[in-house]
Amino acid sequence: MIPKSSRFFKIFALLFLFAGTSSCAFIWQDDGLDRVHIVSSFEPDYIRVDESFEPDPEVSEFILSFATELNRKMNRRITVSRAVIERGQPESPLGNLTADILRFISGRELGQEVDIAILNRGGLRIPIPEGDITVGTMFELMPFENYITLLRFDGRQIRQLANELAIEGGEPVSGLRMRIEGDRATDLLINDDRVRPERMYWVATNNWLADGGGPLPTLWQPLERINTEVLIRDAFIEYLNTQPYIEPRTDGRIRR
Repeated sequence: MIPKSSRFFKIFALLFLFAGTSSCAFIWQDDGLDRVHIVSSFEPDYIRVDESFEPDPEVSEFILSFATELNRKMNRRITVSRAVIERGQPESPLGNLTADILRFISGRELGQEVDIAILNRGGLRIPIPEGDITVGTMFELMPFENYITLLRFDGRQIRQLANELAIEGGEPVSGLRMRIEGDRATDLLINDDRVRPERMYWVATNNWLADGGGPLPTLWQPLERINTEVLIRDAFIEYLNTQPYIEPRTDGRIRR
């Protein structure tokens, strides 16, 4: 006999894979042989789910066991925020915090200093609230399964990338300082040093931006690319777990 949990997973998987089809149906037979029968046609019947619908006790018990463990993990406190940390432009406390963390963790992954980190402000879905920050807060902030991606560019490409940031009005960055004048980047510095055309620079970002998402096309044409298996959200949880508190800070890294 297949364990009850396995039976539920098989049923859910079949419903997920074949929901919406009218050409075939799959029926799993609970006879100890784990057999699936294919039905060539069927007529759908819609069941109204409202207050009068009684939940199945077995299903409810099954879901509750997972929900209890999930809530325990999501409610774990990782740090404390002394104030609300908001996103915005041309720079913001939330953008600065997240880009700084990305650059720090990426340097560890690369085994050397990462010059610049860039994120997209649209990927930061909520402000960080004041008070206890939990694992669940990080899932709300970054609900996407984005990974750290490391890209190498020369100085000419970095200047081009800075101009694209200027056109956007600024995005979360770390290691880079600039002024926006019209749609151009001026007073550009990388780690307080002027950009040298022949020098190579490492940029940390997420795989979505590197794969063609967002308005920064220079990121799509690196001289070298390293894909990591590090989820950005996991990296943030790991880093913040080492911090007794966080607070909003800006430092003029992008100015108008």
